[in-house]
Amino acid sequence: MKIWNFIQENYYMVVYAMTLFVSLATYRKYYDTALKYFPMIITYTLLNEVLGYLVRTYDEITFFNELKFSNYNDVIYNIYAIIFFCFFYHVYRKLITNIKYKKWIFYGTFLMLASYIISTLFQNPLDTNLYYALAIGSYILVFCIILYFKDKREKDFNVVQPHNLMFWVSVSLLTFYSIFPIIYIIGYTDYQTWVSFGLRAVLRALIVIMYLLLIVGFLKGRRLAFN
Repeated sequence: MKIWNFIQENYYMVVYAMTLFVSLATYRKYYDTALKYFPMIITYTLLNEVLGYLVRTYDEITFFNELKFSNYNDVIYNIYAIIFFCFFYHVYRKLITNIKYKKWIFYGTFLMLASYIISTLFQNPLDTNLYYALAIGSYILVFCIILYFKDKREKDFNVVQPHNLMFWVSVSLLTFYSIFPIIYIIGYTDYQTWVSFGLRAVLRALIVIMYLLLIVGFLKGRRLAFN
C-alpha cells in the first residue's frame, strides 16, 4: 500500500524510470553520438528525485543537523540544475557547426554559472532553490535549441526529422523549459497563486509530457538519422 501511495503521489518518477529503461534498450542507436551520456543524466534525475522525496518526507534522512532544516532538499536540486544545463549546453555546442553560435553557447554557459554564483550572494543555496538562476539557465537552454534549429536550416536540413533523436530531445526540452521557469518562480514568490491555479499539477504534467516525448524519440530514432 505504501508503494502504491508513493507511485500515486510521484507518478512522474515512474515516467523517469520508463524513460531510463527505453534509453538503455535503444542505446545502440546513439552510443557514439553527443548524447552517449544521456542515460546517465536520466539516471541522475531519477535518483535525485528519489533522494529529494526521502529528505522531504523523513526527518531521519537529512543533510543538516538542525531539526528545523531536516526536510530541506534544495541543495541537491541546485547542484543537479548546473550539471543538467552544462550537459545540454555541451551537446548543442558539439552538434552546431556555426562558429558564432558555438561562441554564444560558450558565453551562455558562463552566464549560467555566473548567475548561480551571484544568486548565492542573496540566497542560501543550502535551504532554498536558486530559482532566478534556474530561470536564466533554462532560457539559455531554450536559446541553444533555437540556435540548433537555426543552424540546421542554414545547412538546408529539414528541421522536422521524426527519425532524428535530437529533434525529439530538442522539442521535449523546448516544451518544458520555455514554460517551467515562469511556473517555478511563481511557486517561490507567490505561493497563493501557485495553490489557486494548481501549478504543481501543471508542472508535473509538463514533466510527463517532456519525458514521453523523449520516449517517442528513443523509439523512433534511427542509427543514421542523428545530427
